[in-house]
Amino acid sequence: MEMVLIAAERSRCDMIKKTLAAGRYALFRAESGKEARMKILDLSLSLVIVDASLPDGSAKEVSVLASERGFDTIYIVPDALMQHMAETMEKYGVYVAGTGELAAVFRTLRVSRNKISRAEEKNRKLLERLKNEKMLTKAKCLLARYKAMSEEEAHAYIEKKAMNCRISLLDAAMTIVRELS
Repeated sequence: MEMVLIAAERSRCDMIKKTLAAGRYALFRAESGKEARMKILDLSLSLVIVDASLPDGSAKEVSVLASERGFDTIYIVPDALMQHMAETMEKYGVYVAGTGELAAVFRTLRVSRNKISRAEEKNRKLLERLKNEKMLTKAKCLLARYKAMSEEEAHAYIEKKAMNCRISLLDAAMTIVRELS
């Protein structure tokens, strides 16, 4: 369950809660910048929503702190300030929403998270594949050096070892590297 901090006065917090899908989030509320800062530093949050009308006027600083800590952050500002604040907060990685646009920004944030998640998974798979290929290449090079095999012969040797031992190609390559290193 995602942990979400809403830094806003009580009435605004209730309005923001209605925008979020009920049951999907553990919600925390902070009514001041000081309280929000403490929760940002203490909790492992996935999202911080900050209303510009925080009583102590620290909403911008709280938004920047949350973003710097690696949390997705949405800063809610009056519609008249929307364009200016969006340009200002972009460099800090903070999403800016007008009072009527929170739902749209929240959906955009979810779409972005999904895309990033898919890209990270693809990257993880590619890195795993690269690691496997490096190990296989290292085993082939060792076989070529110490057993005077060609690349094709070395590959066939590794495949045969994997089949005979009923292990994966990677495990066979790792065994050969351990034996010949």
